[in-house]
Amino acid sequence: MGFAEKLVNMLPLPENEVVVVNDWKAKCESMRGTPFELNGGLGQCSWVVSDSVFFLPNDFLRYVASQAKTPHAKLHWIAPREDFSSAVLVQREDSLVYTYLHVMGQDSLFYWVSIDNGCRYPGICPRQPLDWSAVTITGDFDFEGKESMLTMDAMLGIGEAPIHPILPGYVLSSGKDSLGHFVELDHGNNITSRMSGMYPVNPADTVPFIVGEYLDMNSTVGRLAPRDSAKFFLTVRQNGFFVRWADLYAQTHPLDSVEIAKFVKQIKL
Repeated sequence: MGFAEKLVNMLPLPENEVVVVNDWKAKCESMRGTPFELNGGLGQCSWVVSDSVFFLPNDFLRYVASQAKTPHAKLHWIAPREDFSSAVLVQREDSLVYTYLHVMGQDSLFYWVSIDNGCRYPGICPRQPLDWSAVTITGDFDFEGKESMLTMDAMLGIGEAPIHPILPGYVLSSGKDSLGHFVELDHGNNITSRMSGMYPVNPADTVPFIVGEYLDMNSTVGRLAPRDSAKFFLTVRQNGFFVRWADLYAQTHPLDSVEIAKFVKQIKL
């Protein structure tokens, strides 16, 4: 039984009567929402977000509402009419439209996932540092003679491709080491990254990034070597411990784009 249903069932009415509300439209209206019937057995409950969101039925809806960027943004809860407490998606119409799917990951747990980038929501959303890249470190990787790979990932890409931060962050240090140019960033949330083995953004660059300088995810921190296929090295630390890029990405992206598309097609929206 969802929060809204519990609340309505507890409301005392005149002459001490108690009415149990089972209809999904009544549940929506009881929480000051406007119901709409959709195709595929789905129903929609919608609100105009105001300064007060206490009447929204759960913490997730209240959190999404709190992120509204414009006055009078709209919020939509979409769920099967027969089980209206179990949403398949939540949507916020704001300056843009933000859609969050409620989906089951490979670990059989349910996650809210942003349809725009496939990231678990709310939470961090790291991006691939190259427009095209492949992680060469796999479960069966032979570390013999390559002990350095125990604490870094090798990323492959097309020569001279730009390298971007995996997350926005502030420069902790930068310069040149035995592998080439490097930059280390603090991304907040107890996450840092170090990218090394790079060429400078421009060949004439001799001044490293300034400590404390802010770089967003569209910034260019370096380039790959000028050859057909080149690599650089990435070290990500979370709470002080090295974490493989593939593990961090899987942690923050519980479904891939194919699975998301399949889910959207399944609910026939």
